Amino acid sequence: MFRRTVTFCLIVISIYVCACNSNFKTSYSSKNDIPECSAQLRSSSKFRLQEKYDIIIIGAGAAGSIVSKKLATNLPNMSILLVEAGIETGNNDNDNITNPALWLYVVHNNSLEWHFQTAAQTALNNRIIDLGFAKGTGGGAMHNAMGYVRGGLKWMDAWELDEGATNWNSETLTPYFDMVEDILKVVYPANDTQGLVDAIFEASKTAGFPYNPSYNHGQDMLGIANFVMSINDIDKTMKQRVNPHYTRVTSYQKYLENSKPSNLQLITGLQALGFNFSNEQIPGIDHVELYSEQQQCKFSVAINKELILSTGAINTPKLLQLSGIGNATYLQLLGIKVIKDLPGVGMNFRDDVVVNLVYTTNAVEIDSPPASFLSAVLFAVDNSTAQNVSYRNGTGSLTNIEMLFSTGNMIGNSWPIDWQNALVLSPNIQQCKSRGTVMIQNLDPLAVPAVDPAYLTVDTDFDRVINSILLGRELLSQPSFMKWNFREVLPGPAYQTRDELIEWIRTNATTGFHYIGTCKMGTDRFSVVNPLNMKVWGVNGLRIVDASVAPASFSANTQSLTYAVAARAVDLILSEYQMK
Repeated sequence: MFRRTVTFCLIVISIYVCACNSNFKTSYSSKNDIPECSAQLRSSSKFRLQEKYDIIIIGAGAAGSIVSKKLATNLPNMSILLVEAGIETGNNDNDNITNPALWLYVVHNNSLEWHFQTAAQTALNNRIIDLGFAKGTGGGAMHNAMGYVRGGLKWMDAWELDEGATNWNSETLTPYFDMVEDILKVVYPANDTQGLVDAIFEASKTAGFPYNPSYNHGQDMLGIANFVMSINDIDKTMKQRVNPHYTRVTSYQKYLENSKPSNLQLITGLQALGFNFSNEQIPGIDHVELYSEQQQCKFSVAINKELILSTGAINTPKLLQLSGIGNATYLQLLGIKVIKDLPGVGMNFRDDVVVNLVYTTNAVEIDSPPASFLSAVLFAVDNSTAQNVSYRNGTGSLTNIEMLFSTGNMIGNSWPIDWQNALVLSPNIQQCKSRGTVMIQNLDPLAVPAVDPAYLTVDTDFDRVINSILLGRELLSQPSFMKWNFREVLPGPAYQTRDELIEWIRTNATTGFHYIGTCKMGTDRFSVVNPLNMKVWGVNGLRIVDASVAPASFSANTQSLTYAVAARAVDLILSEYQMK
């Protein structure tokens, strides 16, 4: 009887698996091959999808949550649809998301991921790098390591001075950083009780770095500081103490989760396939097509006024290219009708590079921190391509190395067992000269685009990584670490010369998860977005508000940049409606 029951169960499971596999199609030759959803499904309680909306926003991530809330609040007579391809991630329904110490579990959660990978990276021994990219409400903010760094004021000013992003500078952006932070209530986690953070601070000072009391609010970022994170202390916000209760915070949670305006409708589980245009001299957005993976069909939704893309630095250029906006020659090779020739779409992909330096000890048992990283961050300046660089020289607000500190026993990591009791230094290499691309490869709207960051293809980028390793070694040689008796295991003492370190970097460097730039705003021929109003050049009724519009990095974590861009961009949009 037992054997028959097991056999029956296996048959049922096999039928279920086969049915699921056959029902969920993962590719189409083009969006035209996807069947239309029925009228009954459209009006069902799952969707309740209208035929037309005044404004449609694609992406309920870091930017889309802010944009949708403010538009709906200030335009109460307009119908606004917010579309998210992933699931709705509430504040209390997934401890892996809300608990800052468990963030690695979120990164490895397949249901919250787009599963993007790079092309083989020629400068990294042809390795293919996994690119974490969140899929769900909150976007990258519910998926990342929660570091909160505004960036340098002079890097902000460079957007206008060097990149042609008119009126985007430190003066215009600072009020929006303040505004967002007043809502998010970001804090820095409490110092550990073992003295490890104190040792990091002391080592940085003896190495010549100043103490920076507030890198997000001062004129200079240079120096050692407490690491601000996008977390809340539930019991006592903005104060440090022992055994606090932290929770991750996202713009979706703070702006939308418990206070959606009545004229704003959020629908999850629908992926944008592309959009159609009216037949006019200047093309205008007419319809957007939304795909339900679960139902294996698409909805066509009319747009009365405009479509706003907030899908990030990989999905936004993909959607533009699929819809006929991009490099005309390339689109024609794929058989796509060209709506607008904008050769900058998918170009200028920028990311930071990270290496991990591991120092083990048997002298002291190290506790895991209450959040993803220790409450210490060192901002340094590398103005040289020589190895004997002076890290203390230069202007602090032009920092380009962000040194993070964590422990080998961080929950969910994959370090070897004998590396668990360790201090880990993770220099985030910023302002790299290497530039990459995001390009679709065919007409399949469900296919992932080819992402080639071209990591470290410019030699001077290698020098900055080397200098960051030397900086880490300099810090660990300071007297404050004497009692810890740390031993370098990664890279390890065998790697000393420039050639040796370059070979180690080729094998170990990875993404900083800070993707920007693929639909940059500006006025040159490779610009995609008008910085005065966030509209796509030469297209009516289409705007972009996400990290893809950033023409360059602030030497910062992308989350905070995206928040400030979204908060300012929505004011630019509202000013147009208020003038009408």
